[in-house]
Formats: sequence, structure tokens, C-alpha cells
Amino acid sequence: MTTTTNAATVSPEAGQVERKPLMTGPALLMMNLGFFGVQFSFGLTQSAVNPLFLLIGAQPDQLPILNLAGPVTGLLIQPLIGAVSDRTWHPRWGRRRPFITCGALLCAVILFLFPFVGILWLAVICFWLLDAGNNTSMEPYRAFISDRLPKSQLARGFLTQSMFTGAGAVLANLSLFILEKVSPLQRTAGNGVPYWMYVCFMIGTVCILLTVLTAMARTRELTPSDEELAEMRAAPKGLHHAVAEIADAVRSMPVAMHKIGVVFLFQWYAMFIYWQFVAVSLGQTVFDASPEQGGPAWEEAIGWSGLENAAYNFVTMVSALFLVGFARRIGAKRVHAVALGLAALSLIWLSRIDNQYVALLPMIGVGIFWASAVGVPYLMVASMVPAKRTGVYMGILNMMIVVPMLIQTVTFGWIFQHLLGGKGSNAIALAGVLLGIGALAMLWVNPPDEADESPIVPLGSKRSITVYDRVVVGSDGTPTSLYAVDRAAEVAQAAQARLVVVTAYREGGETASQAAAAGVHRDLYGVDAAREALQKSVTGLTKERARFIDQRLVAGDPAQALLDAVGNNPANLIVVGNRGLGASEGQLLGSVPAGVVRNAVCDVLVVQTSALDEDRVFRPETAPAVTAPEAEPPPPPR
Repeated sequence: MTTTTNAATVSPEAGQVERKPLMTGPALLMMNLGFFGVQFSFGLTQSAVNPLFLLIGAQPDQLPILNLAGPVTGLLIQPLIGAVSDRTWHPRWGRRRPFITCGALLCAVILFLFPFVGILWLAVICFWLLDAGNNTSMEPYRAFISDRLPKSQLARGFLTQSMFTGAGAVLANLSLFILEKVSPLQRTAGNGVPYWMYVCFMIGTVCILLTVLTAMARTRELTPSDEELAEMRAAPKGLHHAVAEIADAVRSMPVAMHKIGVVFLFQWYAMFIYWQFVAVSLGQTVFDASPEQGGPAWEEAIGWSGLENAAYNFVTMVSALFLVGFARRIGAKRVHAVALGLAALSLIWLSRIDNQYVALLPMIGVGIFWASAVGVPYLMVASMVPAKRTGVYMGILNMMIVVPMLIQTVTFGWIFQHLLGGKGSNAIALAGVLLGIGALAMLWVNPPDEADESPIVPLGSKRSITVYDRVVVGSDGTPTSLYAVDRAAEVAQAAQARLVVVTAYREGGETASQAAAAGVHRDLYGVDAAREALQKSVTGLTKERARFIDQRLVAGDPAQALLDAVGNNPANLIVVGNRGLGASEGQLLGSVPAGVVRNAVCDVLVVQTSALDEDRVFRPETAPAVTAPEAEPPPPPR
């Protein structure tokens, strides 16, 4: 079976783009490590930048327009970077890694300089540059995950991304809360910024450099096939062609993406309100402080807002483990609607709480929602769009996020001042109401046609078999049956399914005529012979290749034993060799596989074992033949 490491460039065979090699657990973690640093930087923009604006002279009603950088840079940069990276390839640097690295370097420089700024307009410029760096890294990074992983590992990849995203945000927000309590750092610099905030930004500089550069150095990209490279070279270059590519992708994108955009309109308008006004709301309802008054109470409100954000991101880390499984069972539509509803109730509750410790409880609902928001939609899009256009579609999905944010920055300053009475608690309550509307909109969205549905995380409930629950394979211990077991283990590992190895035997002893039959795969006789064959079949099947393994000894007909093992569940799979038991030389299909194919209610995978040169492949003393670097011999028996 093919194995990969995180330090090797792997080239798929021409015409086999979807046959991407599986990644090991450590390699997958290393690939996602950079999300920790990128999210630390993003966490600081959520929790520290708005308080910093207030510390150097901004007014609360100016916060929405000062946050214009986020949506504008996201709207312009992410889809363009996505379209350009889709058409980029360098033999050494790859397709996505140059953009991810450059964006991280820009973030690191700005994070270092940001707290030294004492003039509001300079701080706004730094904010624009910081968001530009974040967007330059983030979109290609998500496309990188989709490029590198086969569809069977996409859920695990985006789950790991969500966990690192939560961890980075937790550390960013905890640093705000903890460092604000350190007495020597509570003094204020000449520009009005406390020294503890300087330290937070320095930590962010180190985090993003260390994690992103390590991940990019240790993870290689799949080399495109010759056809893909030729298509990239023939693709027109230039900014206007990238814009045309985005427009074409919007026209042809799946219906499900349009429907997700309706929900995002309410969802992201609300979250931008939360990030901008959570400190103002807590200052009003809990600490009896305001940015206009300033002082220790206001700084404590800033620090506690960091703890609030750390709390919901910690919940995100934990709940991300479960949401993908729920989405597979009941549909992403229902999971995301429930998550939105929980967040709506949580923010409305938060706006009325006057105890700082009780104020942490609503973050449970916000954290569950955030786990869904940063994982499920990206996983759906990655699994439903063409692989060669993943970058541009990830950028379009981000456009659906930043357009509501752009609307919020232009409109909410007036709403806050004239309709909400300038109260942060009213702003948080309104954010909760908007999330509730988003939940209703998600329920209103009808699942797409089967052709547009995501095969990994369906928008509606599961309507067709997308993965196998159980992979059943028969084995009599012969070399060809061991090859079928090896193939079944690969399928089970890719589908995260249970592998069931069945060995059937006949009662009594073998007759002389049966033993003398030449060229025929004989039945097994006696439980001892069957047990020996079964033990031989499962030797070498580690958890890395098959997570769950069942072994079954069955007295009776081999074909019926396989059919009984799968029962009447159409989501199972039977794997048989085409020679099988009872196939004589030259016969295309033996009696066992023929009987299974005739009577099975589930899928049957027939492995072409008759095409193997068994004397060459299975001879234990023979040294492996030297092949071209790109050729790969059949897997040896385990």
C-alpha cells in the first residue's frame, strides 16, 4: 500500500488526479500547523485592534468604518489570490506555498510594528496591511488542504484545521487576558497603549513565523500531471483574466453555494458586530466602564473580552470533533441551523448579564456555532467544486463572508448611534437577533439536487451512499486472497469503515480427489486450517491501514458467509478476488464471486487477481524488480 511522508513531493499518475495518496496522522497535523499562527494573528485583529483604536483616540461609533479594511481586503485579495494560485506552479515552491508564506511574512512585520503606532490614521493603515497579509495566507491555505488530501480525508483535514484555528485564537485571547494582569506591564507607553498589549503583538509575530514557515517547509504539494501543467501554461495571464475567471466561476458555481450566501448575509453581519462591540458591552453591563472614561476598569473590560473570545474558541476546539459526524447523519443544513440558533440565544443572553463569570457561559453556544462556521461550509465547498478551481471557489466563499461585513462597516455606525442609543449591550442583542434570522434562513434553504450535493458533508440529510459502513472480504490464506484483503483494507481505511475478514471452511476432511485437483482453489476443511488462514490474512493489518477490524470464522458455504456478514445494509461493501474459490485456470469469475455478485444487495468490488503474475509478485525469496521511479509495484501480501 502506498505510504507518504510530509517531506516528499508526490506526483499522481497522469489522468489520476483524484488518486491522491493518503496522509499519515503526523503529516496531516504538520500540514495544518500554520493555521495556528495565522489564526493567532486573526485573533488579535478580532480582540485587540478595536480596543487599540479606542486607546489612541477613536470613538465607539467610528469602529465600524475603521474596520472597513477586513471586508475590502477580503473581497479583493482572496478571490484574486485564489484564481492566481490555481494557475501557478513552481517545481521547488509549489502552487499555494509561496502565497501562504508571503502573507505570513507581511503579517509578522505588521504585528511587530502595530503597537508602536500612536496616530489613528497610521493604525488604520497597519490594520489594512495586516488584513491583507491574513487574507493572502488564509485562502491559499484552505485550498492547499483540499489540493493535498483525497476526498476520504477531507473531513479529517478540515477538522484538524478547525482545531488549530481554535487553538490559535484561544492563545491570542488568553494572552490579552493574562498579560493585562501582570503589574509591570500595566504601565502605558507614550502613545497611550499599555505595555501588555505590546507583548501580545510580539507573541503573535513569533507564532505566525514559527508555525507557518515550519508547516510550509515540512509539507510538499502534489506535483500536477502533465495535462494540468499544460493547461496552466496555456491559461491566459494577467489581472483582467483572473477577474474573468472569478466571474465565470460565479456563473457556474453549484446552487448550494448560492443558498449558503443567503445565510452568510445575516451570520457575518452579526459576527462583525460582536467582535467590534463585545468589549464595549462588557464595559457597560459588567465593569461600569466606557472607552470615553478609560482607566483600569476599561482595561479590565478589554482583558475580559479577550477571555470571552478565548472561551468560545476553546469550545470550538472540542465541538469541532463532533460536528462533521452530525452533519453526515442529519445534514449540514440542520447542524448549521442549530448552531446559529444556539449562538443567537447566547448573544441575547450575554447582552443582559451583569456578572463577569456568568458572562462566560454564553460562549459555549458561540463556540459551537464557530466550529460549524469555520469548518462545515469550507468542507462542503471543497468537496463539491472541481479540484482545479478550488482556489477561486474558496475565494468566492470568502466574498460571501466579506460582503456582509462591508455592509456592516458602512451602515452600523449610524445604526449604533441613532437606533441603539450608543449602547454596546444593544449592539450585542441585535447581533443575536440577526443570527436567529440566519438560523431560520438556513432551514428555509432547500437541499440541492443530487448532482449538486456534497458527497462528503451533504447539505440535506443523507440521500445516497457516500461512504461504506463496513467492508467485508473473504480470505482462504492464498496469495491472491491476501491481495484482495490488502485492497479491502485500503478501501476501509479511506472510508473510515469497519473491515471484516471472513474465512469460511467445510466440516470434515478433504477427500483425495479434491486434494489432487490441479489449478483449482480448494475449500478449507476443518476449523484449525481455517483459523491458520485467518491469522495469516490479518497479519500486518495495523490501525494505520484499517481502524476497526473484525475476524470471523464461519462453517459453511464461502459465498453465503460473505452475504451473511453484510446482511441487508446497502451501505456495506463486499470485496472478492475474481479467481476466488472454485475458479480454475482461464476462468474469469469463480463460483464464490459469481454467487456474491448475483445475490448481494450492496456494492461488490471484484479485485482482478487473475491479472497478477503470482510467481513474481508473491515469491518471498525474490528481490523486488527495479522499476522506473514513477512506477509502483503491486502491494506485497501482509
